[in-house]
Amino acid sequence: MTDAERYRYKWWALTGVCLLAFTAFLDFTIVNTALPFIKADLHTTIFQLQWVANVFAIILGMTMLAIGKLADLWGKKNIYYIGSIIFAVAAVGAGWSPNVQFLIFFRGLQALGASVLFIVSGAALTDVFPENERVRAISIWGGSTGLGLVIGPFLGGVLVSLLSWRWVFWINLPLIVIGLSLCSFSLKTPNREHPSVKIDWVGFFLLVFGLGSLMYGIIAIAQSEWSSLIGWLFFALGVLSLFSLIFIDLRKTTPLLSLHIFHEKIISLAALSCAIGGVVAGVFMFFDPLYLRLLRNISPLTIGLIIAVIPIAQVLTSLTFNKLLKYSGSANLLLISCCSGFVGAVLHLFFGTQTPLIYLILPFFLLGINWALSNVAMVTAVNQTLEASKTGEAIGTIATIWNVVAALLLALSTAVFHIIETKSSFLPAFRGAVFLNVIYMGLILLAAFRVYRSIKNR
Repeated sequence: MTDAERYRYKWWALTGVCLLAFTAFLDFTIVNTALPFIKADLHTTIFQLQWVANVFAIILGMTMLAIGKLADLWGKKNIYYIGSIIFAVAAVGAGWSPNVQFLIFFRGLQALGASVLFIVSGAALTDVFPENERVRAISIWGGSTGLGLVIGPFLGGVLVSLLSWRWVFWINLPLIVIGLSLCSFSLKTPNREHPSVKIDWVGFFLLVFGLGSLMYGIIAIAQSEWSSLIGWLFFALGVLSLFSLIFIDLRKTTPLLSLHIFHEKIISLAALSCAIGGVVAGVFMFFDPLYLRLLRNISPLTIGLIIAVIPIAQVLTSLTFNKLLKYSGSANLLLISCCSGFVGAVLHLFFGTQTPLIYLILPFFLLGINWALSNVAMVTAVNQTLEASKTGEAIGTIATIWNVVAALLLALSTAVFHIIETKSSFLPAFRGAVFLNVIYMGLILLAAFRVYRSIKNR
């Protein structure tokens, strides 16, 4: 396939890819807005509710590495179609769910499809755009994901108010159909790109077993207030499996975790930014709607409007990213991303029962800046630093860090919340969960400053 053939329908391809990415990110924020109402309708506990959100991050963390390699092995277009169909079918099932167990299952299946949309979309753009136009295309793609995030909270509030929380899932189906139709004729990628690429199935098993065991252990320990021997056993097995994965992959020529990419300092800085972005997406997007509804008793539409500040900041940052990159460079933007996420988290410690809603805008806006730069600057750094044959694998590795962090910190935060709430009330429990994440993000920020200095001292 010649370059002219691949680039012929590039703008149609970008439209289709952006629409599918928009749908995946729409689903992310639209569901978070509906969480308090799902809790009331299905009569769930806080632990069951966190599984509705957390199973999404867990499955993403388990599958993104394999998806990146499968895309490099079998072709991005084939994997993209399969993932889109899985996502659509799971969205229908999630909306139909009669209880929280079914909802958790379909959310996990939906995450499997979403992992393809998250990973392959950014990498696929490198196949249909010439090098001098890729940054612009990625910026537009980042803006489309942010647009989905922006519309999600507001649309979720409208659907919950006028119809039901079930429609936050069913709204995805027509968007997927249109996006796939556009990509069917315009997305020109080789059918089998790199047949020499191999998947580390041993590493994949260690990742799945380790992350699953760790998550189960954390929840079991918290529910038993530290007394569950089974919980501690699974926690230990999870830690052992994940450390074994890292130890083995450092010595493999075709590892699951592409740890060699972190020899590039800019990639390490991008990963640290995503390690904070995972907290924003996993923890704060879960607890903030609960704070607004359960403590402040705010209407679903108003919750949607307030939460939308985060994705609005994401969109504005993504749409101006091309200019920001020219003036500041990737390293500066990634450090700004880390700082904005940390400050936004610290400001959450001052939320109270009477905090004026307008005061929530600044911390939410800062979280949105982190989210945008963590995504767009990371993809740009990967595409500018690594050869095209490694982009899917690298983005999969860094995205796995994002989702593993989101899953683990949400589980730990829920555990802290539960322990404090049983002895006190919602607000101290909320602040305890936030404080845990502030400590974590502060440590990541210190590491980011160290990597940043090493980049500047070169």
